[in-house]
Amino acid sequence: MTTGNKDMIFSAAVYEWLEHIKSRVRLSSYVQYKVKLEKNVLPYFADAALEDITADSVKAFYGQLLKDNMNERYAANILSLLKMIMKYLSGAYGFVDPLAGLELPRPQRGANTAELYDEYSFQRLYKALWDKPDLTKAGILVTLFTGLRIGELCALKWEDIDLKNNVITVSKSLQRVSAGESGGLVMSVPKSRAGERIVPIVPLLAEYLRQFKADGEKYFLSGKNSPAEPRTMQYRLRSFLKKEQLPDISFRELRKLFINRCVSNGADIATLSEILGNVTVQSTLPYCSKPTMDSKMRTVELALRD
Repeated sequence: MTTGNKDMIFSAAVYEWLEHIKSRVRLSSYVQYKVKLEKNVLPYFADAALEDITADSVKAFYGQLLKDNMNERYAANILSLLKMIMKYLSGAYGFVDPLAGLELPRPQRGANTAELYDEYSFQRLYKALWDKPDLTKAGILVTLFTGLRIGELCALKWEDIDLKNNVITVSKSLQRVSAGESGGLVMSVPKSRAGERIVPIVPLLAEYLRQFKADGEKYFLSGKNSPAEPRTMQYRLRSFLKKEQLPDISFRELRKLFINRCVSNGADIATLSEILGNVTVQSTLPYCSKPTMDSKMRTVELALRD
């Protein structure tokens, strides 16, 4: 670390990083970073100097988080955040990143979405969604068959849903942020051009949606001039799954389920990435399940097709 910065207070460096990334990430992501840092990181390191942030001190910090009964995955996520900060600061101030060689812990994974929803469970879910249709089930189906994010889903108005051409135009996202940042719900536009997209919907889904069609200015999920908010939809999803005795998953995991099923059935990753609104193909890959032998066989059999 250069002499001019070794005594820099770590908390000041953290807020510098937050200011740096504020215009580069979604507002909800910025708020999550800020909350994690202020609640978990800064109290531990208090008035530590930047030079006190070492691999050993961070390992000790991680150990304390676990002693405080923090979820292993959440604690590992906080360490990843620290690595991001130190990488930025080392580049900005010209010192060797002390966390560059620090390997992040790999908490034992629970059952993934694809395991929770095998073909039998998926068919049970699908059947339950078609029984006694309502707007909540319609929203679940849209994410299940388009991969829309929950914020994008909640922001949809009927003017965005073209049931004649079977497409949905995604141009906004509804997010809830902490009251200290923007007072609650925020309607935002995508950070990248990839986020603004037109997503096709299968005719069967279009027919399902048609029974709820409302004026263009009405929000899709509420049928009103005000939207249904993301946490309300998460609650409704989990309530529905519990009632149907189906595995508990979130809208984020519904999106993963869409990705898994597309990939396992031979979807082109580049096309799938555009549908999802991901900036790069690499952004999609982490959500893909490990290939099964059946999916590998289907892939090599493609070479035999005329």
